[in-house]
Amino acid sequence: MIHELKINERWYYHVRDLTKNVEIRVHDRDYQAGDTLLMTVPEKGWLRVERRITHVLPAGLADGIGHGYVALSLDDGGKLAEVEERARRAEASNAPLRGTITRLTREVRELRGAR
Repeated sequence: MIHELKINERWYYHVRDLTKNVEIRVHDRDYQAGDTLLMTVPEKGWLRVERRITHVLPAGLADGIGHGYVALSLDDGGKLAEVEERARRAEASNAPLRGTITRLTREVRELRGAR
């Protein structure tokens, strides 16, 4: 199920940039793990972010969540795995470059020592 919600612009960027992975909401809908939140900044309809719910924690199961509220854990949309894969590829592609830098550094040291 897709839940279309409003989000304050202040929080939009945190959700979009994956620095906010929990959403506290009024428990007025039947939120379920696997559902999608489509959050839009009302004043700027083009600012939209979509995240999938991975876990639902109702108020009665945790201290600190007020009665009638729910904490929704949000996935990263596969972005973490994507970033890790890009980092792995970059590491692999930089290996020859690191070898060249090491070799040239040694040569420079040897030449300086020969003076």
